[in-house]
Amino acid sequence: MKMFKTIIVSALVSAIITAGGIWYYDHHFATKIAVIDMTGYVSGLKKAYLAGKLPKTEMDTRLKQLGRQIKVTYSSNTVLVLKEVVVSGKVQDFTPESFQENPKANR
Repeated sequence: MKMFKTIIVSALVSAIITAGGIWYYDHHFATKIAVIDMTGYVSGLKKAYLAGKLPKTEMDTRLKQLGRQIKVTYSSNTVLVLKEVVVSGKVQDFTPESFQENPKANR
């Protein structure tokens, strides 16, 4: 009976350590792929700019802000590729913060 109990405890500890190692590897080392619809984002900014709803300085700020959003949202082990080059697969979809009308531009 004591031998059986030792085997069960050993198997349980081994399973917990293995699961923890796999979780740690997945969160800190495994490469992940995310896609971004950069064409759609830039065309939306362009349309708003050409319609006069978005000043040039605000457009530049939003493009710079996109880089900060990416750094905050994804870890260093995530590769961000354009949506146009991904044919299929299970990837994360990064959608930049939607731009709203600039309230300062309407004053």
